[in-house]
Amino acid sequence: MTAPESRKRRQRRQAVLGVVLFALLQITCAAVFAALCFIPDLPRWLAWLFAALAGVCGLLVIPALVVLKERFQEIEGGEYDAAAEY
Repeated sequence: MTAPESRKRRQRRQAVLGVVLFALLQITCAAVFAALCFIPDLPRWLAWLFAALAGVCGLLVIPALVVLKERFQEIEGGEYDAAAEY
């Protein structure tokens, strides 16, 4: 395996790791907010707020996947390597 190929593999692995860690954080936050919805005697507006926050945290994973796809295209296109020359 040549140096540019191993560098691309490392960059792809780092990009995936970043998105996976972000997704785990967001899913954890969503689970915590969803659990807070089930507190007894919680005002209805607060339960709806926690539910909305859980939904937003879950939905933030979708743009992260789009960014990961774009990052893969940048890595394959060599844009990072071209910028490193400056």
